[in-house]
Amino acid sequence: MSITSPCISVCVTDPTSDLCYGCARTTNEIAKWSSLTDKEKLETIEKGRSRMDGWQLESFDKAYKQKIETGLSPIKEQKLQDEE
Repeated sequence: MSITSPCISVCVTDPTSDLCYGCARTTNEIAKWSSLTDKEKLETIEKGRSRMDGWQLESFDKAYKQKIETGLSPIKEQKLQDEE
């Protein structure tokens, strides 16, 4: 099973909390992603989701679902369209 990265192309990290505004992972979690087991990846995604609430969680869930289904987050898709 391959776990899709939770990166939804909102790659800005808060300097105080060290959390990405898009996926709510720490820079350490992001750096280690490729070496994690599938179980650890799922745990990391859930940990990030637990750090969100309200509109941020709703937006993340929607964008991550699209990325799983199409391979592109809404922001990445928009950036590619803008380049055409």
